[in-house]
Amino acid sequence: MNWKIIIAAGLILLSTNLYAAKPDKALPFHGVFSGYLLGFGDVPAGRCDDVPDGKVAWAMASFEAWGTATHLGETYLTASHCSYGWPINDPPYVIPDGTYGEGELELTADNGDILIVSYTNGESLEPPPNAVFQEDIKFHKGGTGRFTFASGGGVDIGTFNALDGSITLQMNGVIAYSKRQK
Repeated sequence: MNWKIIIAAGLILLSTNLYAAKPDKALPFHGVFSGYLLGFGDVPAGRCDDVPDGKVAWAMASFEAWGTATHLGETYLTASHCSYGWPINDPPYVIPDGTYGEGELELTADNGDILIVSYTNGESLEPPPNAVFQEDIKFHKGGTGRFTFASGGGVDIGTFNALDGSITLQMNGVIAYSKRQK
Protein backbone atom coordinates (compact mmCIF):
# COMPACT_ATOMS: atom_id res chain seq x y z
CA MET A 1 0.00 0.00 0.00
CA ASN A 2 2.90 2.42 0.74
CA TRP A 3 4.23 2.07 -2.84
CA LYS A 4 0.82 3.25 -4.18
CA ILE A 5 1.05 6.41 -2.08
CA ILE A 6 4.64 6.98 -3.23
CA ILE A 7 3.66 6.53 -6.90
CA ALA A 8 0.63 8.82 -6.51
CA ALA A 9 2.74 11.48 -4.79
CA GLY A 10 5.38 11.17 -7.52
CA LEU A 11 2.79 11.60 -10.27
CA ILE A 12 1.35 14.68 -8.55
CA LEU A 13 4.81 16.23 -8.19
CA LEU A 14 5.70 15.37 -11.78
CA SER A 15 2.47 16.85 -13.14
CA THR A 16 3.04 20.02 -11.08
CA ASN A 17 6.57 20.35 -12.49
CA LEU A 18 5.36 19.78 -16.05
CA TYR A 19 2.72 22.49 -15.60
CA ALA A 20 5.32 24.87 -14.17
CA ALA A 21 7.63 24.12 -17.11
CA LYS A 22 5.29 25.98 -19.49
CA PRO A 23 5.96 29.57 -18.40
CA ASP A 24 4.65 31.20 -21.58
CA LYS A 25 1.14 29.84 -21.03
CA ALA A 26 -1.33 32.51 -19.95
CA LEU A 27 -2.27 31.85 -16.34
CA PRO A 28 -4.97 33.50 -14.22
CA PHE A 29 -3.85 36.56 -12.26
CA HIS A 30 -5.66 37.91 -9.21
CA GLY A 31 -4.65 40.44 -6.58
CA VAL A 32 -6.36 42.18 -3.67
CA PHE A 33 -4.82 45.26 -2.03
CA SER A 34 -5.62 48.02 0.44
CA GLY A 35 -3.66 51.18 1.12
CA TYR A 36 -3.61 54.96 0.98
CA LEU A 37 -3.28 58.00 -1.24
CA LEU A 38 0.20 59.44 -0.75
CA GLY A 39 -0.79 62.72 -2.36
CA PHE A 40 -1.22 64.84 -5.46
CA GLY A 41 1.96 66.30 -6.91
CA ASP A 42 3.08 68.44 -9.82
CA VAL A 43 3.08 66.90 -13.27
CA PRO A 44 6.69 66.36 -14.43
CA ALA A 45 7.51 67.62 -17.93
CA GLY A 46 6.89 64.90 -20.51
CA ARG A 47 5.08 62.58 -18.08
CA CYS A 48 1.43 63.24 -19.04
CA ASP A 49 1.60 63.66 -22.82
CA ASP A 50 -1.41 61.51 -23.78
CA VAL A 51 -4.15 63.77 -22.36
CA PRO A 52 -7.73 63.22 -23.60
CA ASP A 53 -9.03 65.84 -26.06
CA GLY A 54 -9.92 69.14 -24.43
CA LYS A 55 -8.59 68.20 -21.00
CA VAL A 56 -5.45 69.00 -19.04
CA ALA A 57 -3.35 66.95 -16.62
CA TRP A 58 -3.64 68.83 -13.34
CA ALA A 59 -1.75 66.49 -10.97
CA MET A 60 0.14 63.26 -10.44
CA ALA A 61 -1.68 61.08 -7.91
CA SER A 62 0.48 58.59 -5.95
CA PHE A 63 -0.64 55.59 -3.89
CA GLU A 64 0.79 52.70 -1.91
CA ALA A 65 -0.93 49.49 -0.83
CA TRP A 66 -0.32 46.01 0.54
CA GLY A 67 -1.98 42.71 -0.22
CA THR A 68 -1.59 39.41 -1.99
CA ALA A 69 -1.42 38.43 -5.65
CA THR A 70 -1.11 35.15 -7.48
CA HIS A 71 2.45 34.52 -8.68
CA LEU A 72 3.78 37.08 -6.13
CA GLY A 73 2.38 36.11 -2.70
CA GLU A 74 2.48 38.93 -0.14
CA THR A 75 2.93 42.07 -2.25
CA TYR A 76 3.76 45.78 -1.86
CA LEU A 77 2.21 48.07 -4.47
CA THR A 78 3.17 51.60 -5.54
CA ALA A 79 1.24 53.49 -8.19
CA SER A 80 1.04 56.91 -9.82
CA HIS A 81 -1.08 58.33 -12.60
CA CYS A 82 -2.00 61.54 -14.41
CA SER A 83 -5.22 63.12 -13.12
CA TYR A 84 -7.24 64.98 -15.76
CA GLY A 85 -9.80 67.76 -15.74
CA TRP A 86 -11.39 70.55 -17.77
CA PRO A 87 -9.43 73.82 -18.10
CA ILE A 88 -11.08 77.03 -16.90
CA ASN A 89 -9.92 80.66 -16.96
CA ASP A 90 -10.11 81.31 -13.22
CA PRO A 91 -8.17 79.75 -10.33
CA PRO A 92 -7.67 76.86 -9.77
CA TYR A 93 -7.65 76.82 -13.63
CA VAL A 94 -8.96 73.26 -13.80
CA ILE A 95 -12.07 71.35 -12.76
CA PRO A 96 -11.06 67.77 -11.93
CA ASP A 97 -13.54 65.32 -13.46
CA GLY A 98 -12.40 61.97 -12.05
CA THR A 99 -10.69 60.75 -15.21
CA TYR A 100 -7.09 59.65 -15.17
CA GLY A 101 -4.58 57.63 -17.15
CA GLU A 102 -0.99 56.98 -18.08
CA GLY A 103 -0.71 55.05 -14.83
CA GLU A 104 2.35 53.12 -13.75
CA LEU A 105 2.26 50.53 -11.01
CA GLU A 106 4.90 48.29 -9.44
CA LEU A 107 4.10 45.10 -7.58
CA THR A 108 6.99 43.90 -5.39
CA ALA A 109 6.86 40.27 -4.26
CA ASP A 110 8.24 39.03 -0.94
CA ASN A 111 11.35 37.70 -2.70
CA GLY A 112 12.03 41.10 -4.32
CA ASP A 113 10.82 40.27 -7.86
CA ILE A 114 9.01 43.24 -9.38
CA LEU A 115 6.12 43.16 -11.86
CA ILE A 116 5.64 46.43 -13.76
CA VAL A 117 2.07 47.24 -14.74
CA SER A 118 0.63 50.07 -16.79
CA TYR A 119 -2.95 51.19 -16.40
CA THR A 120 -5.07 53.22 -18.77
CA ASN A 121 -8.66 54.30 -19.39
CA GLY A 122 -9.16 55.17 -15.73
CA GLU A 123 -12.71 56.11 -14.96
CA SER A 124 -14.52 57.01 -11.75
CA LEU A 125 -17.81 55.09 -11.75
CA GLU A 126 -19.06 56.75 -8.56
CA PRO A 127 -18.13 60.28 -7.42
CA PRO A 128 -16.23 61.16 -4.22
CA PRO A 129 -16.22 61.03 -1.32
CA ASN A 130 -16.56 57.24 -1.84
CA ALA A 131 -15.39 56.89 -5.41
CA VAL A 132 -15.50 53.59 -7.29
CA PHE A 133 -13.05 53.31 -10.18
CA GLN A 134 -12.05 50.97 -12.97
CA GLU A 135 -9.07 50.79 -15.31
CA ASP A 136 -7.41 48.49 -17.83
CA ILE A 137 -4.08 46.95 -16.75
CA LYS A 138 -1.26 45.57 -18.92
CA PHE A 139 1.82 43.55 -18.04
CA HIS A 140 3.93 44.59 -21.01
CA LYS A 141 6.87 46.38 -19.44
CA GLY A 142 8.19 43.29 -17.69
CA GLY A 143 9.91 43.71 -14.38
CA THR A 144 12.69 41.89 -12.56
CA GLY A 145 13.38 38.27 -11.70
CA ARG A 146 10.79 35.90 -13.13
CA PHE A 147 8.76 38.88 -14.41
CA THR A 148 11.48 40.30 -16.69
CA PHE A 149 9.50 39.30 -19.79
CA ALA A 150 5.99 39.26 -18.35
CA SER A 151 2.98 39.91 -20.57
CA GLY A 152 -0.79 39.87 -20.21
CA GLY A 153 -3.36 42.14 -18.65
CA GLY A 154 -6.84 42.55 -17.27
CA VAL A 155 -8.96 44.93 -15.21
CA ASP A 156 -8.45 46.70 -11.90
CA ILE A 157 -11.53 47.75 -9.93
CA GLY A 158 -11.35 49.61 -6.65
CA THR A 159 -12.57 52.24 -4.24
CA PHE A 160 -11.13 55.53 -3.05
CA ASN A 161 -12.38 57.27 0.09
CA ALA A 162 -11.61 60.97 -0.37
CA LEU A 163 -12.29 61.67 3.32
CA ASP A 164 -9.49 59.49 4.72
CA GLY A 165 -7.43 58.72 1.58
CA SER A 166 -7.92 54.94 1.80
CA ILE A 167 -8.04 52.77 -1.32
CA THR A 168 -8.89 49.19 -2.17
CA LEU A 169 -7.94 47.43 -5.40
CA GLN A 170 -8.87 44.13 -6.97
CA MET A 171 -6.99 43.01 -10.08
CA ASN A 172 -8.16 40.21 -12.38
CA GLY A 173 -6.62 39.06 -15.63
CA VAL A 174 -4.04 36.75 -17.16
CA ILE A 175 -0.25 36.72 -17.06
CA ALA A 176 2.51 34.86 -18.92
CA TYR A 177 6.17 35.01 -18.00
CA SER A 178 9.38 33.24 -18.93
CA LYS A 179 13.08 33.44 -18.17
CA ARG A 180 14.00 34.72 -21.61
CA GLN A 181 12.45 36.72 -24.38
CA LYS A 182 11.53 34.90 -27.57
